[in-house]
Amino acid sequence: MRVLITGAAGCLGQVLVPTLLADSRITMVIGHDIRTLPLKHPRLQFLQGDIRDPALGEAVRDADAVIHMAFVVIESQLGRERANRGLAHAINLGGINTILAALRTSTKLIHLSSASVYGTSPVPLTESAPLRPLPGFGYAHDKVQVEERLIKAEAQGLNCLRLRPHIILGPHAQPFLRGVLRLPFYPRLADPAPKLQVVHEQDVVAAILAGLFSDATGAINLASKDSLSFQEMQRACHWITIGVRPEIAKAWAAWAFRYLGIGPDPAWGAGLDQPLLLDCTRAHTLLKWQPRFPRVIDVLRHF
Repeated sequence: MRVLITGAAGCLGQVLVPTLLADSRITMVIGHDIRTLPLKHPRLQFLQGDIRDPALGEAVRDADAVIHMAFVVIESQLGRERANRGLAHAINLGGINTILAALRTSTKLIHLSSASVYGTSPVPLTESAPLRPLPGFGYAHDKVQVEERLIKAEAQGLNCLRLRPHIILGPHAQPFLRGVLRLPFYPRLADPAPKLQVVHEQDVVAAILAGLFSDATGAINLASKDSLSFQEMQRACHWITIGVRPEIAKAWAAWAFRYLGIGPDPAWGAGLDQPLLLDCTRAHTLLKWQPRFPRVIDVLRHF
């Protein structure tokens, strides 16, 4: 099987690419990213370029499966253009359009979506729940629009699996997530504090690998079997934790993003004071997914 990975040099790609290369069923891995991929292997081919470049189409047409992970996650990665919402949107939507324009009907497409497409819910959501991202959360709105584009293509015969992982943690996770959890501060919210789930990067990669050799299509949730509040997560990581007023935390995040060019868009912080729980029955049933790190505490001990 020839597998093309977009966003191959990203956080999850650093775990996924070596995993695929270690699988004898994969005859060739074609990695694509705008950044360089510091990895050499006789079964690895790397293509550097913009995800919107039509030249990517040739690689898409030659692949037996495409794993689409290229996405603007943290806007500060755009440098001076970090506040250019239109640019991030154009990259995110242009990427899927490039792939769909070249994809063969026989090719399996695995799209890495996000739990953020649901917005918020205090009860576990199945994949049939409506997509209602939090207002102003550009990343989540783009994920929804990409999924809507794929759902239409699926109705016309596209062989597509859409994975919706919750907060991905692990040694290669987004630096701002690791940084936040390594600080002993948490936003002091009213009780009961909203509950969240997480998922380890290795368990997301395991789901992707299972999806490559499965007939499963449609949306599949990925998350830990239990949930904790952000405050409880901080307490699991530190002997002493300090609560700060949420407006102070949000003001600091907005200032750091705007003037220092670090961290995510402040809209990411809105998710910390909103509960979001997922039902992962489809993952266990269709992909036979058995997470190596099933509980939140297991994930936190290995990130």
